[in-house]
Amino acid sequence: MKCPALLTAIAVIMTGCAAIETPAPAETLAPIPDFKPAPSQTKTQPAEKTGPVDVYLLPLDDFSADYAAQMAKTLTKEFGIRVKATLPLGSLRLHAFPGTQQYAAQDIFEQAGTVMRRLPEGGKHTHFVFLTNRDINARDRNFRFQFSFHDRDCRCSVVSAARMHQPGDTATSPAVETRFLKMTKRAIGEMDLGWTRSTDIKDLMYSPIMSLDDLDELGNRHPPIRSR
Repeated sequence: MKCPALLTAIAVIMTGCAAIETPAPAETLAPIPDFKPAPSQTKTQPAEKTGPVDVYLLPLDDFSADYAAQMAKTLTKEFGIRVKATLPLGSLRLHAFPGTQQYAAQDIFEQAGTVMRRLPEGGKHTHFVFLTNRDINARDRNFRFQFSFHDRDCRCSVVSAARMHQPGDTATSPAVETRFLKMTKRAIGEMDLGWTRSTDIKDLMYSPIMSLDDLDELGNRHPPIRSR
């Protein structure tokens, strides 16, 4: 699903124009007043939040590191929390379900346990979100597939783009990026911000999402912003 707004800085240049006048006779010239320029106003950037990272985005070896970094900036700005992307993980020893190309989400969390513990800015409340193009499911396979999967015990989520493609979509399709960003925001909202699920399809937290049509109709905010 790329998503995905960039900051721009606008410089405003103030210029002054002096009018040309015929000088008055010498005896009537008034003294030239002292010119004191107005004190300059320095714009300061807000201090960067310090402390443990709130959310780590961990792209697997099949996912774009550049897009993960872009998502981290977008989510930091939108949620006001520290979201940081890592470089892609090394190859994990993942095994697909027999006769499929589908992988258990729990295997990703277990195989990447050492990586999570070694991240330098992680804390006891850090949420780890894995990003992948692999098709995922839960081990019990109660559903045909899952767009995302969460485990509160390890504070882990995985979001998969494998089923986010309509016919004709490319890997970098804006529609796919939008779908992927929605599911990542849902994961953060539910795991970190205490958001609860909704039955309003215009709410980002609508549930159940059973198809790409549901995902496309899903709103991008929680709670939704109503049109007037």
